[in-house]
Amino acid sequence: MDERLWTDRALADGEAIAAAGCRISRSGTGHQTLVSGDLTAAISMLAPDAPLLGFAEVSDTPEQAIRIARDHALLVTSNPVQEDPGWHSAGFALSDAGNRFACLDLAGHGAMDVLAHGLASAAPVGSPSAALYFVGLPVLVTGTRTGLKLWVDQAHLTYLTGFIARIGRNAGPAFDS
Repeated sequence: MDERLWTDRALADGEAIAAAGCRISRSGTGHQTLVSGDLTAAISMLAPDAPLLGFAEVSDTPEQAIRIARDHALLVTSNPVQEDPGWHSAGFALSDAGNRFACLDLAGHGAMDVLAHGLASAAPVGSPSAALYFVGLPVLVTGTRTGLKLWVDQAHLTYLTGFIARIGRNAGPAFDS
């Protein structure tokens, strides 16, 4: 055995995994900015049409703020934020998140089932925060009209892809195009 040969890989663009009545694929992530402090002031200044989303909440707008904690959010916008990183007198701080988060679309009636495979307890339906631990890793979960979006740190994408593929092996084909 050669431990340098990695067999797991991240989900590539255009590739999908089928698992538990759900199709998982990568989707665009827009421009990402981490916001701390007065979220209302930051959102109204930077993306006034962006809703502040909690667990599995749905937004049809390209701009959205995904709540991580009471005073922290990931702001996802179509265009880069024009304000400088750091503290702002309106009571918030900005940090460019680059492309830190990858986004997995979980589409289909089994989206919550796939999510449940990686949770230690029941999904926090109605939570104002989109943050939770999925297979022991911090993720953000927002909703779509057809399922869920799982926002995950790029560094954990290969691990999560492998985990979801193993669910798929037990519930149908693992990878399809």
